[in-house]
Amino acid sequence: MAPPHRNGGNRLSALPDKALERVLSHLMSDEAVRTSGLSRRWRHVHEGVPVVHLVDTKSGERYGRSGSDLKVCFDHQVTSAIMGKGMATPIRAFRVSAVHPPYDLLDQWIATVVNSGVEDLDVKLGYCADSMGTLCPFLRCPILGTKLSADFDRHDTNRYTGTHPHIFGCPTLRRLRLTNWTLDLPGSVDMAALETLCLARIMDPHRELQQLITACTGLANLTLEECPSIKEIAVTPARLRSFAMICCHHATGVQLQTTCLESLHYKGGLPARGSSFITVANYNGVKAVRIEICEKLTGNHGCEQPNDVAPVTNLIRRCARRAYLHLSLRPSMACNMFTGVLRGLDSLAHLSLQGCLPTDDAVLSVSTLLAEARNLEVLSLHPLGPEPPKKKRKRMHRDHDDDRSDSDSGPEDGPTDDGVKYSSQMPERLRQTYVRCLAHKVRRISIANFQGRPLEKMLARFLLSRAVALEEFSVTLAAGVHPRKAEITKELKSWRQNRRARVTCNLD
Repeated sequence: MAPPHRNGGNRLSALPDKALERVLSHLMSDEAVRTSGLSRRWRHVHEGVPVVHLVDTKSGERYGRSGSDLKVCFDHQVTSAIMGKGMATPIRAFRVSAVHPPYDLLDQWIATVVNSGVEDLDVKLGYCADSMGTLCPFLRCPILGTKLSADFDRHDTNRYTGTHPHIFGCPTLRRLRLTNWTLDLPGSVDMAALETLCLARIMDPHRELQQLITACTGLANLTLEECPSIKEIAVTPARLRSFAMICCHHATGVQLQTTCLESLHYKGGLPARGSSFITVANYNGVKAVRIEICEKLTGNHGCEQPNDVAPVTNLIRRCARRAYLHLSLRPSMACNMFTGVLRGLDSLAHLSLQGCLPTDDAVLSVSTLLAEARNLEVLSLHPLGPEPPKKKRKRMHRDHDDDRSDSDSGPEDGPTDDGVKYSSQMPERLRQTYVRCLAHKVRRISIANFQGRPLEKMLARFLLSRAVALEEFSVTLAAGVHPRKAEITKELKSWRQNRRARVTCNLD
Protein backbone atom coordinates (compact mmCIF):
# COMPACT_ATOMS: atom_id res chain seq x y z
CA MET A 1 0.00 0.00 0.00
CA ALA A 2 1.31 3.45 -0.86
CA PRO A 3 2.19 5.76 2.04
CA PRO A 4 -0.59 8.20 3.04
CA HIS A 5 1.37 11.25 1.84
CA ARG A 6 1.38 9.85 -1.72
CA ASN A 7 -2.42 9.66 -1.73
CA GLY A 8 -2.94 13.32 -0.99
CA GLY A 9 -2.10 13.07 2.72
CA ASN A 10 1.15 13.95 4.48
CA ARG A 11 3.54 12.35 6.91
CA LEU A 12 2.46 14.55 9.79
CA SER A 13 -1.20 13.56 9.42
CA ALA A 14 -0.16 9.92 9.36
CA LEU A 15 1.16 10.12 12.94
CA PRO A 16 -0.98 8.64 15.72
CA ASP A 17 -3.22 10.93 17.78
CA LYS A 18 -0.91 10.93 20.82
CA ALA A 19 2.00 12.18 18.72
CA LEU A 20 -0.10 14.93 17.11
CA GLU A 21 -1.41 16.00 20.51
CA ARG A 22 2.15 16.31 21.73
CA VAL A 23 2.99 18.52 18.73
CA LEU A 24 -0.04 20.76 19.30
CA SER A 25 0.75 21.09 23.02
CA HIS A 26 3.65 23.37 22.02
CA LEU A 27 1.29 25.82 20.29
CA MET A 28 -0.97 28.47 21.77
CA SER A 29 -4.44 27.03 22.34
CA ASP A 30 -6.12 29.22 19.71
CA GLU A 31 -3.53 28.10 17.15
CA ALA A 32 -4.08 24.46 18.09
CA VAL A 33 -7.84 24.85 17.58
CA ARG A 34 -7.31 26.33 14.10
CA THR A 35 -5.74 23.06 12.96
CA SER A 36 -9.23 21.53 13.10
CA GLY A 37 -9.88 23.23 9.77
CA LEU A 38 -6.99 21.56 7.98
CA SER A 39 -8.81 18.36 7.14
CA ARG A 40 -11.14 15.73 8.54
CA ARG A 41 -8.12 14.00 10.11
CA TRP A 42 -7.39 17.05 12.28
CA ARG A 43 -10.98 17.91 13.23
CA HIS A 44 -10.90 16.57 16.81
CA VAL A 45 -7.16 16.26 17.53
CA HIS A 46 -7.00 19.49 19.55
CA GLU A 47 -9.59 18.14 21.99
CA GLY A 48 -7.00 15.68 23.30
CA VAL A 49 -4.29 18.31 23.99
CA PRO A 50 -3.86 18.52 27.80
CA VAL A 51 -2.69 22.15 27.66
CA VAL A 52 -4.49 25.51 27.84
CA HIS A 53 -2.13 28.33 26.84
CA LEU A 54 -3.58 31.76 26.01
CA VAL A 55 -2.38 35.36 26.23
CA ASP A 56 -4.73 38.33 26.44
CA THR A 57 -3.59 41.02 23.99
CA LYS A 58 -6.23 43.65 24.73
CA SER A 59 -5.50 46.91 26.51
CA GLY A 60 -7.60 49.55 28.18
CA GLU A 61 -10.27 49.30 30.87
CA ARG A 62 -12.72 46.43 31.04
CA TYR A 63 -15.41 48.71 32.39
CA GLY A 64 -16.06 52.43 32.02
CA ARG A 65 -16.12 54.74 29.04
CA SER A 66 -13.74 52.62 26.96
CA GLY A 67 -15.69 49.42 27.73
CA SER A 68 -18.07 49.81 24.80
CA ASP A 69 -15.17 49.74 22.32
CA LEU A 70 -13.26 46.93 24.03
CA LYS A 71 -13.39 43.37 22.73
CA VAL A 72 -13.62 40.95 25.67
CA CYS A 73 -13.69 37.67 23.73
CA PHE A 74 -10.60 36.49 25.60
CA ASP A 75 -12.81 35.39 28.51
CA HIS A 76 -14.79 33.19 26.16
CA GLN A 77 -11.57 31.91 24.60
CA VAL A 78 -10.29 30.59 27.92
CA THR A 79 -13.64 29.12 28.91
CA SER A 80 -14.03 27.44 25.52
CA ALA A 81 -10.48 26.07 25.66
CA ILE A 82 -11.24 24.46 29.03
CA MET A 83 -14.68 23.13 28.20
CA GLY A 84 -13.65 22.04 24.68
CA LYS A 85 -11.40 19.26 25.94
CA GLY A 86 -12.47 15.66 25.48
CA MET A 87 -14.14 13.87 28.37
CA ALA A 88 -11.03 11.74 28.93
CA THR A 89 -8.57 14.63 28.55
CA PRO A 90 -7.22 16.09 31.80
CA ILE A 91 -5.75 19.62 31.80
CA ARG A 92 -2.13 19.11 32.81
CA ALA A 93 -0.90 22.65 32.02
CA PHE A 94 -2.82 25.91 32.41
CA ARG A 95 -0.85 28.99 31.30
CA VAL A 96 -2.88 32.18 30.99
CA SER A 97 -1.97 35.86 30.89
CA ALA A 98 -5.13 37.95 31.46
CA VAL A 99 -5.57 41.73 31.44
CA HIS A 100 -8.23 43.11 33.80
CA PRO A 101 -9.28 39.58 34.76
CA PRO A 102 -12.95 38.69 35.24
CA TYR A 103 -12.93 37.71 38.91
CA ASP A 104 -15.90 35.32 38.79
CA LEU A 105 -14.62 33.47 35.72
CA LEU A 106 -11.07 33.42 37.06
CA ASP A 107 -12.19 31.48 40.12
CA GLN A 108 -14.07 29.03 37.93
CA TRP A 109 -11.10 28.51 35.62
CA ILE A 110 -8.74 27.72 38.48
CA ALA A 111 -11.21 25.48 40.31
CA THR A 112 -11.88 23.51 37.11
CA VAL A 113 -8.22 22.91 36.19
CA VAL A 114 -7.30 22.02 39.79
CA ASN A 115 -10.07 19.41 39.86
CA SER A 116 -8.79 18.16 36.50
CA GLY A 117 -5.40 17.34 38.01
CA VAL A 118 -3.32 20.27 36.76
CA GLU A 119 0.46 19.88 37.12
CA ASP A 120 1.66 23.21 35.66
CA LEU A 121 -0.21 26.38 36.68
CA ASP A 122 1.04 29.73 35.39
CA VAL A 123 -1.36 32.68 35.73
CA LYS A 124 -0.23 36.25 35.08
CA LEU A 125 -2.67 39.08 35.72
CA GLY A 126 -2.54 42.58 34.31
CA TYR A 127 -4.19 45.76 35.56
CA CYS A 128 -3.94 49.44 34.64
CA ALA A 129 -0.64 50.46 33.06
CA ASP A 130 0.29 52.69 36.01
CA SER A 131 0.41 49.70 38.38
CA MET A 132 2.63 47.58 36.14
CA GLY A 133 5.90 49.49 36.55
CA THR A 134 9.13 47.74 37.50
CA LEU A 135 9.81 47.76 41.24
CA CYS A 136 13.45 48.80 41.04
CA PRO A 137 14.58 52.11 42.60
CA PHE A 138 17.72 52.19 40.46
CA LEU A 139 15.82 52.52 37.20
CA ARG A 140 13.93 55.50 35.83
CA CYS A 141 10.51 55.94 34.31
CA PRO A 142 11.01 55.96 30.51
CA ILE A 143 8.42 58.75 30.16
CA LEU A 144 9.06 61.11 33.08
CA GLY A 145 12.66 60.19 33.78
CA THR A 146 11.95 59.99 37.52
CA LYS A 147 13.27 57.19 39.72
CA LEU A 148 11.00 54.23 40.26
CA SER A 149 9.96 52.83 43.62
CA ALA A 150 10.95 49.59 45.36
CA ASP A 151 7.37 49.08 46.52
CA PHE A 152 3.87 49.13 45.10
CA ASP A 153 2.18 52.48 44.75
CA ARG A 154 0.01 53.24 47.77
CA HIS A 155 -3.04 53.53 45.51
CA ASP A 156 -2.51 49.95 44.32
CA THR A 157 -1.88 48.38 47.73
CA ASN A 158 -4.07 45.31 48.28
CA ARG A 159 -5.94 45.92 45.02
CA TYR A 160 -4.48 42.90 43.25
CA THR A 161 -6.70 39.84 42.97
CA GLY A 162 -6.48 37.47 45.94
CA THR A 163 -5.11 33.99 45.33
CA HIS A 164 -7.66 31.16 45.04
CA PRO A 165 -7.65 28.67 47.95
CA HIS A 166 -7.97 25.70 45.56
CA ILE A 167 -4.39 26.32 44.39
CA PHE A 168 -2.81 25.61 47.75
CA GLY A 169 -4.56 22.28 48.22
CA CYS A 170 -3.81 20.80 44.80
CA PRO A 171 -2.12 17.40 45.25
CA THR A 172 -1.02 17.12 41.60
CA LEU A 173 0.59 20.55 41.19
CA ARG A 174 4.29 20.35 40.32
CA ARG A 175 4.98 23.83 38.94
CA LEU A 176 3.35 27.06 40.12
CA ARG A 177 3.99 30.58 38.83
CA LEU A 178 1.87 33.51 40.00
CA THR A 179 2.38 37.07 38.78
CA ASN A 180 0.56 40.17 40.08
CA TRP A 181 -1.54 38.58 42.83
CA THR A 182 -2.31 39.30 46.49
CA LEU A 183 -1.23 36.33 48.59
CA ASP A 184 -4.17 34.98 50.59
CA LEU A 185 -3.49 31.55 52.05
CA PRO A 186 -6.18 29.21 53.36
CA GLY A 187 -5.93 27.65 56.82
CA SER A 188 -3.51 24.97 55.61
CA VAL A 189 -1.27 24.48 52.59
CA ASP A 190 -0.87 21.02 51.07
CA MET A 191 1.17 20.91 47.86
CA ALA A 192 3.33 17.86 48.47
CA ALA A 193 4.15 17.38 44.78
CA LEU A 194 5.24 21.00 44.14
CA GLU A 195 8.79 21.19 42.78
CA THR A 196 8.97 24.66 41.21
CA LEU A 197 7.56 27.87 42.72
CA CYS A 198 7.86 31.29 41.03
CA LEU A 199 6.27 34.31 42.70
CA ALA A 200 6.51 37.65 40.87
CA ARG A 201 5.11 41.01 42.02
CA ILE A 202 3.17 39.48 44.90
CA MET A 203 1.40 41.66 47.45
CA ASP A 204 1.65 40.08 50.89
CA PRO A 205 -0.38 42.18 53.35
CA HIS A 206 -0.53 39.43 55.99
CA ARG A 207 3.16 38.39 55.75
CA GLU A 208 2.26 34.84 54.64
CA LEU A 209 5.12 34.29 52.19
CA GLN A 210 7.32 32.63 54.81
CA GLN A 211 4.48 30.27 55.70
CA LEU A 212 4.00 29.29 52.05
CA ILE A 213 7.69 28.52 51.47
CA THR A 214 7.95 26.50 54.68
CA ALA A 215 4.88 24.44 53.73
CA CYS A 216 6.31 23.47 50.32
CA THR A 217 8.71 20.87 51.67
CA GLY A 218 9.45 19.25 48.28
CA LEU A 219 10.59 22.42 46.48
CA ALA A 220 13.57 22.04 44.15
CA ASN A 221 13.39 25.48 42.45
CA LEU A 222 12.33 28.78 44.03
CA THR A 223 12.18 32.21 42.37
CA LEU A 224 11.12 35.39 44.17
CA GLU A 225 10.81 38.44 41.92
CA GLU A 226 9.82 41.98 42.89
CA CYS A 227 8.23 40.96 46.20
CA PRO A 228 8.57 44.04 48.44
CA SER A 229 7.32 42.26 51.59
CA ILE A 230 10.50 40.17 51.84
CA LYS A 231 12.85 41.44 54.53
CA GLU A 232 14.27 38.51 56.45
CA ILE A 233 13.34 35.08 55.21
CA ALA A 234 14.41 31.49 55.84
CA VAL A 235 14.23 29.05 52.93
CA THR A 236 13.78 25.66 54.60
CA PRO A 237 12.94 23.04 51.89
CA ALA A 238 15.72 20.47 52.21
CA ARG A 239 15.71 19.47 48.52
CA LEU A 240 16.07 22.98 47.10
CA ARG A 241 18.62 23.02 44.26
CA SER A 242 17.98 26.42 42.65
CA PHE A 243 17.21 29.79 44.28
CA ALA A 244 16.69 33.19 42.60
CA MET A 245 15.86 36.53 44.23
CA ILE A 246 15.26 39.33 41.75
CA CYS A 247 14.70 42.99 42.69
CA CYS A 248 13.37 42.29 46.20
CA HIS A 249 15.01 45.48 47.36
CA HIS A 250 13.73 45.43 50.94
CA ALA A 251 15.40 42.10 51.70
CA THR A 252 18.09 42.33 54.37
CA GLY A 253 18.78 38.69 55.15
CA VAL A 254 18.12 35.39 53.39
CA GLN A 255 18.98 32.04 54.95
CA LEU A 256 19.21 29.13 52.54
CA GLN A 257 19.12 26.17 54.90
CA THR A 258 19.29 23.49 52.23
CA THR A 259 22.52 21.57 51.69
CA CYS A 260 21.53 20.61 48.13
CA LEU A 261 21.73 24.10 46.57
CA GLU A 262 23.48 24.10 43.19
CA SER A 263 22.36 27.37 41.53
CA LEU A 264 22.15 30.83 43.12
CA HIS A 265 20.86 33.97 41.38
CA TYR A 266 20.74 37.43 43.00
CA LYS A 267 19.65 40.65 41.31
CA GLY A 268 19.38 43.84 43.33
CA GLY A 269 21.32 46.67 44.90
CA LEU A 270 24.41 46.48 47.07
CA PRO A 271 23.55 45.14 50.54
CA ALA A 272 24.33 47.22 53.61
CA ARG A 273 27.89 47.08 54.87
CA GLY A 274 28.49 44.25 57.30
CA SER A 275 25.20 42.52 56.51
CA SER A 276 25.00 38.75 56.25
CA PHE A 277 23.18 39.22 52.94
CA ILE A 278 22.60 35.64 51.71
CA THR A 279 23.83 32.71 53.77
CA VAL A 280 24.03 29.17 52.41
CA ALA A 281 24.21 26.02 54.50
CA ASN A 282 26.61 24.38 52.03
CA TYR A 283 28.61 26.87 49.95
CA ASN A 284 30.75 24.12 48.41
CA GLY A 285 27.71 22.56 46.75
CA VAL A 286 26.91 25.68 44.68
CA LYS A 287 28.03 25.15 41.07
CA ALA A 288 26.50 28.22 39.36
CA VAL A 289 26.33 31.81 40.67
CA ARG A 290 24.57 34.68 38.91
CA ILE A 291 25.00 38.20 40.32
CA GLU A 292 23.32 41.29 38.82
CA ILE A 293 23.84 44.64 40.55
CA CYS A 294 21.11 47.14 39.62
CA GLU A 295 22.69 50.28 40.99
CA LYS A 296 25.63 52.04 39.43
CA LEU A 297 28.98 51.30 41.06
CA THR A 298 29.94 54.97 41.09
CA GLY A 299 29.52 57.88 43.46
CA ASN A 300 28.66 56.97 47.04
CA HIS A 301 28.84 53.26 46.26
CA GLY A 302 31.85 53.34 44.02
CA CYS A 303 34.43 50.76 43.08
CA GLU A 304 36.94 52.82 45.01
CA GLN A 305 35.24 51.71 48.25
CA PRO A 306 35.81 47.95 48.69
CA ASN A 307 33.63 47.71 51.81
CA ASP A 308 30.55 48.62 49.77
CA VAL A 309 30.82 45.56 47.56
CA ALA A 310 32.19 43.24 50.25
CA PRO A 311 28.87 41.44 51.00
CA VAL A 312 28.59 40.47 47.32
CA THR A 313 32.23 39.57 46.76
CA ASN A 314 32.30 37.52 49.98
CA LEU A 315 29.30 35.52 48.78
CA ILE A 316 30.99 34.79 45.45
CA ARG A 317 34.27 33.88 47.14
CA ARG A 318 32.61 31.46 49.55
CA CYS A 319 31.13 29.48 46.66
CA ALA A 320 34.65 28.29 45.98
CA ARG A 321 33.74 25.29 43.83
CA ARG A 322 31.47 27.02 41.37
CA ALA A 323 32.05 26.22 37.72
CA TYR A 324 29.87 29.06 36.31
CA LEU A 325 29.79 32.74 37.27
CA HIS A 326 27.70 35.50 35.67
CA LEU A 327 28.32 39.16 36.57
CA SER A 328 26.09 42.00 35.42
CA LEU A 329 27.37 45.39 36.59
CA ARG A 330 26.61 49.05 35.95
CA PRO A 331 27.73 51.23 34.34
CA SER A 332 30.71 49.18 33.19
CA MET A 333 30.91 45.49 32.27
CA ALA A 334 33.73 44.93 34.78
CA CYS A 335 34.76 46.57 38.04
CA ASN A 336 38.23 46.32 39.54
CA MET A 337 36.81 45.51 42.97
CA PHE A 338 35.48 42.22 41.61
CA THR A 339 38.79 40.94 40.26
CA GLY A 340 39.87 39.56 43.63
CA VAL A 341 36.92 37.16 43.87
CA LEU A 342 38.33 35.05 41.03
CA ARG A 343 41.75 34.68 42.60
CA GLY A 344 42.42 31.11 43.66
CA LEU A 345 39.13 29.72 42.31
CA ASP A 346 40.53 26.98 40.14
CA SER A 347 37.12 25.38 39.51
CA LEU A 348 35.73 28.32 37.48
CA ALA A 349 35.35 27.11 33.89
CA HIS A 350 32.67 29.45 32.47
CA LEU A 351 32.57 33.22 33.04
CA SER A 352 29.74 35.42 31.74
CA LEU A 353 29.89 39.24 31.80
CA GLN A 354 27.11 41.72 31.03
CA GLY A 355 27.24 45.50 30.94
CA CYS A 356 28.29 48.58 28.99
CA LEU A 357 31.69 49.48 27.58
CA PRO A 358 31.75 53.24 28.22
CA THR A 359 35.53 53.75 27.76
CA ASP A 360 38.67 51.78 26.95
CA ASP A 361 39.20 51.53 30.73
CA ALA A 362 36.22 49.17 30.76
CA VAL A 363 37.94 46.95 28.18
CA LEU A 364 41.09 46.96 30.32
CA SER A 365 39.00 46.02 33.38
CA VAL A 366 37.66 42.99 31.51
CA SER A 367 41.21 41.88 30.72
CA THR A 368 42.23 42.37 34.37
CA LEU A 369 39.30 40.26 35.50
CA LEU A 370 40.21 37.50 33.06
CA ALA A 371 43.78 37.50 34.31
CA GLU A 372 42.54 36.07 37.63
CA ALA A 373 40.51 33.28 36.02
CA ARG A 374 43.38 30.90 35.46
CA ASN A 375 41.43 27.82 34.37
CA LEU A 376 38.69 29.49 32.36
CA GLU A 377 37.51 27.51 29.32
CA VAL A 378 34.36 29.36 28.20
CA LEU A 379 33.80 33.14 28.09
CA SER A 380 30.40 34.74 27.34
CA LEU A 381 30.03 38.49 26.88
CA HIS A 382 26.79 40.47 26.71
CA PRO A 383 27.62 44.11 25.87
CA LEU A 384 24.74 46.51 26.36
CA GLY A 385 23.98 49.66 24.44
CA PRO A 386 24.59 53.09 25.97
CA GLU A 387 22.38 53.92 28.91
CA PRO A 388 20.00 56.78 28.04
CA PRO A 389 20.63 60.11 29.75
CA LYS A 390 18.18 61.17 32.40
CA LYS A 391 15.32 63.08 30.85
CA LYS A 392 14.71 66.61 32.03
CA ARG A 393 11.15 67.14 33.14
CA LYS A 394 9.54 70.55 33.11
CA ARG A 395 7.79 71.70 36.24
CA MET A 396 4.16 72.50 35.68
CA HIS A 397 2.74 75.56 37.46
CA ARG A 398 -0.70 76.99 37.39
CA ASP A 399 0.23 80.13 35.53
CA HIS A 400 3.34 79.21 33.60
CA ASP A 401 5.80 76.48 32.71
CA ASP A 402 9.20 76.59 34.31
CA ASP A 403 11.89 75.38 31.95
CA ARG A 404 14.23 74.59 34.83
CA SER A 405 14.81 70.88 35.37
CA ASP A 406 14.08 69.29 38.75
CA SER A 407 16.36 66.37 37.97
CA ASP A 408 19.32 65.45 40.12
CA SER A 409 21.55 64.92 37.16
CA GLY A 410 25.23 64.51 37.69
CA PRO A 411 28.23 63.29 35.75
CA GLU A 412 27.08 59.67 36.07
CA ASP A 413 23.68 60.40 34.58
CA GLY A 414 24.88 61.38 31.13
CA PRO A 415 25.42 59.02 28.23
CA THR A 416 27.64 56.20 29.41
CA ASP A 417 28.82 54.93 26.03
CA ASP A 418 31.18 57.22 24.18
CA GLY A 419 32.52 54.37 22.10
CA VAL A 420 32.11 56.31 18.88
CA LYS A 421 34.98 58.52 20.00
CA TYR A 422 37.40 55.62 20.30
CA SER A 423 39.31 53.54 17.83
CA SER A 424 39.25 49.75 17.84
CA GLN A 425 43.06 49.87 18.03
CA MET A 426 44.26 48.53 21.39
CA PRO A 427 45.97 51.09 23.66
CA GLU A 428 49.49 50.25 24.81
CA ARG A 429 48.52 49.21 28.35
CA LEU A 430 45.97 46.75 26.98
CA ARG A 431 48.48 45.47 24.44
CA GLN A 432 50.90 44.66 27.27
CA THR A 433 48.32 42.79 29.36
CA TYR A 434 48.99 39.06 29.71
CA VAL A 435 46.04 36.75 30.36
CA ARG A 436 47.12 33.22 31.20
CA CYS A 437 43.76 31.52 30.53
CA LEU A 438 43.66 32.96 26.99
CA ALA A 439 47.10 31.58 26.28
CA HIS A 440 46.36 28.07 27.55
CA LYS A 441 42.75 27.22 28.46
CA VAL A 442 39.98 29.19 26.74
CA ARG A 443 38.28 27.12 24.05
CA ARG A 444 35.04 29.01 23.34
CA ILE A 445 34.17 32.72 23.33
CA SER A 446 30.76 34.18 22.50
CA ILE A 447 29.61 37.80 22.23
CA ALA A 448 25.89 38.60 22.16
CA ASN A 449 24.22 41.79 20.86
CA PHE A 450 27.31 42.77 18.89
CA GLN A 451 26.73 46.20 17.31
CA GLY A 452 30.18 46.82 15.89
CA ARG A 453 31.03 49.74 18.18
CA PRO A 454 34.74 50.60 18.33
CA LEU A 455 35.11 49.45 21.93
CA GLU A 456 33.32 46.18 21.20
CA LYS A 457 35.74 45.62 18.34
CA MET A 458 38.66 46.49 20.59
CA LEU A 459 37.61 43.84 23.08
CA ALA A 460 37.00 41.26 20.34
CA ARG A 461 40.37 42.01 18.81
CA PHE A 462 42.14 41.62 22.15
CA LEU A 463 40.48 38.26 22.82
CA LEU A 464 41.05 36.85 19.34
CA SER A 465 44.67 37.95 19.20
CA ARG A 466 45.48 36.33 22.57
CA ALA A 467 43.38 33.15 22.54
CA VAL A 468 45.97 30.64 21.36
CA ALA A 469 43.90 27.53 22.20
CA LEU A 470 40.63 28.97 20.89
CA GLU A 471 38.37 26.56 18.99
CA GLU A 472 35.22 28.64 18.44
CA PHE A 473 34.46 32.37 18.45
CA SER A 474 30.76 33.15 17.89
CA VAL A 475 29.12 36.55 17.61
CA THR A 476 25.40 37.30 17.61
CA LEU A 477 24.79 40.48 15.62
CA ALA A 478 22.29 43.12 16.70
CA ALA A 479 19.52 43.88 14.20
CA GLY A 480 21.07 47.14 13.03
CA VAL A 481 24.27 45.52 11.76
CA HIS A 482 22.78 42.52 9.93
CA PRO A 483 23.72 43.98 6.49
CA ARG A 484 27.39 44.10 7.58
CA LYS A 485 27.59 40.42 8.48
CA ALA A 486 30.14 39.50 5.81
CA GLU A 487 32.31 42.53 6.57
CA ILE A 488 32.33 41.89 10.33
CA THR A 489 33.06 38.18 9.88
CA LYS A 490 36.04 38.95 7.66
CA GLU A 491 37.39 41.49 10.11
CA LEU A 492 37.06 39.10 13.08
CA LYS A 493 38.85 36.33 11.19
CA SER A 494 41.76 38.66 10.44
CA TRP A 495 42.41 39.08 14.18
CA ARG A 496 42.72 35.36 15.03
CA GLN A 497 45.88 34.17 16.73
CA ASN A 498 44.79 30.56 16.14
CA ARG A 499 43.94 30.29 12.43
CA ARG A 500 42.12 27.00 13.01
CA ALA A 501 39.56 28.67 15.31
CA ARG A 502 36.06 28.75 13.81
CA VAL A 503 34.55 32.26 13.64
CA THR A 504 30.79 32.57 13.10
CA CYS A 505 28.39 35.52 12.97
CA ASN A 506 24.77 34.75 13.75
CA LEU A 507 21.71 36.96 13.31
CA ASP A 508 19.75 37.95 16.40
